[in-house]
Amino acid sequence: MAMSMKKIGAIAVGGAMVASALATGAFAAEKVGDVDAFAADVVADGNANVDIVVGSNAAALDVVSAANIAAKIGSLMFTEGTVENGAATVTVSASAESDDVMLYNGTADNVSLPVTLVTSADKDYNTLFDSKITLTNYQSLGKLDTLVEVDDVDPSEWYSGDENNAAELVYAVVGAGKEDGKYDINDSDVAYISAVTNDTIESGYLALKPGMRIPFLGEEYVFVKADSDDDYVVMGKEVFDGVIKEGESYDLGNGYTVKVDSVLSPLSGSDDPKVNIKILKDGKTVAEKFDTTQIKMVYGDIAVVVNSAWENVGSDYGYAELVIVDNVVKADLGEEFIPDWELDLFNSNTASLDNIFEDDVSKSGLVASGLALKYIGDDEEDVESGDDFDIADYVTFELEDDDDETNALFNMDQAKEVSLAIGQTVNVLNAEIKLSEIDAEAKEAVVMTAPIAVLDSEASLDAADKGLILVGGPVVNELTAELADAGLVAIDNESPATLAVAAGAANGNDVLVVAGGDRAATEEAAEALIDML
Repeated sequence: MAMSMKKIGAIAVGGAMVASALATGAFAAEKVGDVDAFAADVVADGNANVDIVVGSNAAALDVVSAANIAAKIGSLMFTEGTVENGAATVTVSASAESDDVMLYNGTADNVSLPVTLVTSADKDYNTLFDSKITLTNYQSLGKLDTLVEVDDVDPSEWYSGDENNAAELVYAVVGAGKEDGKYDINDSDVAYISAVTNDTIESGYLALKPGMRIPFLGEEYVFVKADSDDDYVVMGKEVFDGVIKEGESYDLGNGYTVKVDSVLSPLSGSDDPKVNIKILKDGKTVAEKFDTTQIKMVYGDIAVVVNSAWENVGSDYGYAELVIVDNVVKADLGEEFIPDWELDLFNSNTASLDNIFEDDVSKSGLVASGLALKYIGDDEEDVESGDDFDIADYVTFELEDDDDETNALFNMDQAKEVSLAIGQTVNVLNAEIKLSEIDAEAKEAVVMTAPIAVLDSEASLDAADKGLILVGGPVVNELTAELADAGLVAIDNESPATLAVAAGAANGNDVLVVAGGDRAATEEAAEALIDML
């Protein structure tokens, strides 16, 4: 009885479900030709290297045998490889407390109010802050270990050979409430600051410049620029810092590359070379800038700062020194960065706490030494023992109850997720994390098509483009009959289970005949082949 292709496909699926059970035993078959070599080559580069042909007049048992062979070959189709690059997401958790100060001794306030309480990544930054900014009744609460300090803001030494610093600092101005033991925290009296300082810290603040590394809310960023026209800042995570030769690119993954397209000589000896820098997506330019250094360029999640460029001695080609970042943060100054917290520049060219915040990049006399988040929410009145105040979703200012006394301190209990490529190092919550390697099985979804048996009426020895497996003898399979007529295989009604290879018989490709003198012998031959695969 003839079967349609649709019916064969359905049987093939059913056969795939029982293939492992049918292929577990040891089965014997007569081998003719190099059957082992054929069996070893049914899958190449993870894909099927054969087609399976069943006779139009085949019995149902032959169709099932063909389906089982297809299922076994399908189970062999996979790819494997070595992880050469990759990334991992790591969660970093940390907690710490600053020193404390007694605000209320149980009967009366213990300090002069209002009082400015300060903590930072190192107590020396507290001292610097007090010496440069006039604080009301300054109280240093020492260091908060989980606040981040960057030991070298200019690792490429673009601006200085000194290893200058940047660090996080928070402060809160606490005023008197309606009665002793209760306190007010007002709008603009609490802030988070990330500032750049001289190497010796006490010597003072430095101007924040493009390419410098600064901490921001527990993570290290590269500062890209402060836009003087629209008053916004841009920063991102470093992915490359170094020199790229003219005509070469840096691959960021996901189809993105940064290319130093050309470096052109200056018209006069005193001018800087001009650099044509491009950002490409899948080989197509999506952003381009052609200018003298310093060049600052932002496209979506990617930013580039080109600090310098030069040509080789023979003027044959040029080089550009640059830093590339991703995970770009672009934020407006004078606007809420997070609810109730406004992003501003930290103006170190002032002695007044009221004037350290600035949202105008071009303001005369401004020395922007960092970034600040200023509290602009509602005034908090009559805060008392057991209460706390959240600072930028990052640090907590706490009034601690201690035997009727009230102590003030800062604490942190943070968890940050960071993504790293192999070999990359990041600083988060004052911890340095490096991804040295990934030791795991890497899996990738790959579309693979397992072979499904086709009818002999739809296949041809002359048109074959790969090896063939013919299921059934010459009585039921026309292609097997062609081989028998040509004397390439010898199978009759008395033949045992047989696996016979006809070398080069299918348009130069080998053919394996799986057959026997009856349908039971053909089934046994198929099971023997499955056992070999």
